[in-house]
Amino acid sequence: MKGSDEVVQTVLHLHFGDLIKIHWLDASEATGQLEHDRFDTPVQSVGYFLAVKGRKTRHVVIAKEIVDNKSYHYNVIPVGMIQNLRIIQRNGLKPYVKRVLKKFAAKTVPRLRKKDGWVYATKKHNS
Repeated sequence: MKGSDEVVQTVLHLHFGDLIKIHWLDASEATGQLEHDRFDTPVQSVGYFLAVKGRKTRHVVIAKEIVDNKSYHYNVIPVGMIQNLRIIQRNGLKPYVKRVLKKFAAKTVPRLRKKDGWVYATKKHNS
């Protein structure tokens, strides 16, 4: 799957929990002399599709690691930076994990702002 139109079409057909592999270009940072080969930073990310997010630019949100159903490590990848997106497995999560992650993601995806890439379940407080 190559090209932005094809990537967008694939993104539109993703379902929560699909296991996907994304080849994308990340921003890069360097000090010293500018070199023409240092601008593109190719990255491969593999994870479970959670959502598409963003107001100005659409981003694919994937869970790269799920820890005890209490936290997950995520990537938020701008669709315009995706060079290639491949579905490895449709519905790649076990039913129980999918239910738990879906509830967790419904609460946490709208507030993905942490720079460290981790989101944690919050404890319920009695009012």
